[in-house]
Amino acid sequence: MKIGAALPRLLERKFPTVRPSYPLLTVLYLLRVAEIAAVPITEDGSTRRAVFGFSILPKLIELAPKNFEEYLGGPCERASEELAFFKTDDDIETLLDGFKHSHLGVAIVAGRIGGRERTSLVTLADLLRLYKTKQFASDLLAGEVASPIFSMPGRSTVREAVKTMFKLRQRRVFIDGESTYISDRSIIERVLSPASLVRDRDEPDVAILDTRIDFLKKTAPIEITSRAKVQSAALRLRSDWGPCLIVKGKREVLTPWDVIMKPWEAGRLTIRSRPPA
Repeated sequence: MKIGAALPRLLERKFPTVRPSYPLLTVLYLLRVAEIAAVPITEDGSTRRAVFGFSILPKLIELAPKNFEEYLGGPCERASEELAFFKTDDDIETLLDGFKHSHLGVAIVAGRIGGRERTSLVTLADLLRLYKTKQFASDLLAGEVASPIFSMPGRSTVREAVKTMFKLRQRRVFIDGESTYISDRSIIERVLSPASLVRDRDEPDVAILDTRIDFLKKTAPIEITSRAKVQSAALRLRSDWGPCLIVKGKREVLTPWDVIMKPWEAGRLTIRSRPPA
């Protein structure tokens, strides 16, 4: 099954792109307001790099507090990373392998629409719809693909959390003793808060990243049983607000990566070129 056939309206989506010289602060606002996975950087008509949570946060923790404002006001290119690149006539299997090799659930896809070359972002969340159309199927259960919850004490600082998140390739951190978590988006929102920006400018010796993580915006995911089918978990992830589920009665979490990539890597994901009759 080709990417373009699986996601026929992918290239029709509109999303912001920026030039390499755009201030990083502007790009962070785009990430927050548009609620997109990444903001691609375009130069000379080519798009291969993007700014996203994991491209920004590791660089932030390397900064001294006095350099924070200069970093946010500087060009976004230095906070970007190259994404995997595909064509709409590439196979879905090739896309899944690209996600596996990059350890990221977002990539750039290019193709032609209306006689013009267009690019778009594709994410694992986009592929959840293929479970609804039954072009994806798996015999695995939610409990078989769930991941252990990664948690830290609420008194941990943002800096400590980001270091661990990046090391473990985790986008979210649950608060010890709670069923709530903070994410890379929570951290970006904190960075963009007026109080944080003013404090960082007026008190350069006080770092935003020294904030306790339990002071950030927290999310409480919905529950699913461990005996639920992967298809059911995919539909819940697609229809309910929030990027993850928790397994009822266990310290386990389910994300789009778990319900798509784990069955794929285990050879337990069936891919059909068209919905069954």
